Amino acid sequence: MLDPKGNTGVYLLYMFVRICSIMEKSSVGSAEALEKLKTESAGFKITNPSEKELALSILRLPEQLELAVSDLQINRVCDLVYEIAVKIAEFYSVSKVVGSEEEHSRVLLLEATKKVMAKTFDLLGMKTIAKI
Repeated sequence: MLDPKGNTGVYLLYMFVRICSIMEKSSVGSAEALEKLKTESAGFKITNPSEKELALSILRLPEQLELAVSDLQINRVCDLVYEIAVKIAEFYSVSKVVGSEEEHSRVLLLEATKKVMAKTFDLLGMKTIAKI
């Protein structure tokens, strides 16, 4: 249950904290700078396969919520958040965020991912944390 690897709550929270850490270290570190970036930017652009896979995973949230309700299978939400966590690890291992040319775009992708994960944690009754 407390294993930091694999399909566990600790692993999911670790990946959420990792997103928070990356965003904090970025040039967009403050909430004000992030809001300014959101209003000035046209969104994020996909520049490699790991970004595409992560974006596609977070876009599945509405579909998985609908299926979880219609089939009475909350495990669909659990499976989705685990899939997202795995995609974050893959993204992070091949895509530099802080200091890259695509930093702003990648920070926006991570912000969207963070929001989706926070929503799924809330639905599952889990509390989020920003640091471990």
